[in-house]
Amino acid sequence: HVGLRTQPSIMTPTLDELLQASVQRHAGRPALAWEARQMTYRDLGAAAERLAARLPDDLAGQRVGILAPNTPAFVVALLAAWRRGAVAVPLSARWREYELRRVLPDAEPAALIAIETHRGFSFADLLAAIIPELPTLSRCLLVDPLGEVIGERPGPAQAIPAPLDPEIALLLYTSGTTGAPKGALVRHRTYLDGVPAINAILAATPDDVCLMIIPVAHAFGLEMLVAALAAGSQSVLIDSTFSMGPLLEAMRRYRATLLHGSPALFIAFLKQAAGDRGLLRTGFVAGASCPSEVLARLDAAGLCILNLYGMTEIAAATCCRPDDPAEVRYTTVGRPLPGYTFRVVGGEVGEVQVQGPHVTPGYYRQPEQTAAAHDEGWFRTGDLGSLDDRGNLRIVGRAKEVIHVAGLNVFPAEVEGLLLTHPDVVQAAVVGVPHPTLGEVPQAFVVLRPGTNLAPTALLQFARERIAGYKLPYVIRLLPALPLLASGKPDRIALARIAREEAHAGSSDRVHPAL
Repeated sequence: HVGLRTQPSIMTPTLDELLQASVQRHAGRPALAWEARQMTYRDLGAAAERLAARLPDDLAGQRVGILAPNTPAFVVALLAAWRRGAVAVPLSARWREYELRRVLPDAEPAALIAIETHRGFSFADLLAAIIPELPTLSRCLLVDPLGEVIGERPGPAQAIPAPLDPEIALLLYTSGTTGAPKGALVRHRTYLDGVPAINAILAATPDDVCLMIIPVAHAFGLEMLVAALAAGSQSVLIDSTFSMGPLLEAMRRYRATLLHGSPALFIAFLKQAAGDRGLLRTGFVAGASCPSEVLARLDAAGLCILNLYGMTEIAAATCCRPDDPAEVRYTTVGRPLPGYTFRVVGGEVGEVQVQGPHVTPGYYRQPEQTAAAHDEGWFRTGDLGSLDDRGNLRIVGRAKEVIHVAGLNVFPAEVEGLLLTHPDVVQAAVVGVPHPTLGEVPQAFVVLRPGTNLAPTALLQFARERIAGYKLPYVIRLLPALPLLASGKPDRIALARIAREEAHAGSSDRVHPAL
């Protein structure tokens, strides 16, 4: 098993030590806010201690699954797991039976901490059916949104899981729709070194208030959460919805200063609240390519949002700096953070590879996947990009998502970014579909702002004036919502399936660039 402890390791600093120091240093300051409730650092530390006391004995190096949305319960459980020397395994509250039945047996948890219900769905009932199938599980604790235990379920405890090396802090599962789940091992050192660099770039202080609407159970949100806790800032936990209402309400109520999110979030923000940003000053945008026009408009609104690039397997690895020239901030994801080295393989634009002590040592129980992801010590990101002479990285798309139109490469992220600049477009995703003469052509799936009646032909005309002809979608399909992965990214496999099923059917949503 990758990351298994085979001999005693020299004790290294842990995230528990970092966060315990923050709890002591900022004891009386607000740490978390959720809905209308607040929790100080002292309260957070005490809640984590109470929960840790309810966990099984001897959890050093063992996996503890954490199933909760953006609520204090997730943060309390995270700190409780690290307090006991365990490896935290965040589980998305968007997952249901299919995902949990794949991930939990792979993770071999010794304990689970799960919220009882979320949005009317009973995780307690679902886990009651799954727990008997987890031979390594000793105990499942059911908690309320504040992290207080309200129920307990015993596990089979038929096998003792092999402990992981003490250097491992997290087992993070990557999103996907086919094949076996992949759990990336993340070292304590990755966040211990990365978080101070992030906070220095943000100029984060205990006076900052960070809006956490990105899922904290996923890599981007999790690292930003740890960064805020390390800085002594307050994190406002918001459950992600299609409405901007909860975010804007929290922004005003708590006088927020930091906001992190996807390009879609910031595009929606510009459409609904750019003129009333309150005290918001900066943050990171990640998860997809952010159109330069959007970053320029955010600048004009007084909100300095910085491109950040990372993955589950490498954490936050590059970002722009506030003092970078506009050309760098708008068109690249900046320079590497300390501890990372990048290269591009296969030409001026090629596969982006990275190495350094913060890159995952591998996937848990997946030696073949681990070997395939590495190239002589370099981690293969699967992204295509280029490096300029100052070390700034430009990402152009995923290698597997490139659409080949008559020998020309079309990167979905570029087309999606353009479509999202239309004031009536809320979400957009582009996939390649077969074409008898061109090989492939782009097809766009678009979600419109409620109450609008934008026609696909009008959207096509908008795009035609702003992008090369061969990049234009040959089909624009209007949907009420995009199918999403647990990470919140579009489920491109599901969209490609929809495109195939409709390939031989006429639709009013179908357009052609020549029309």
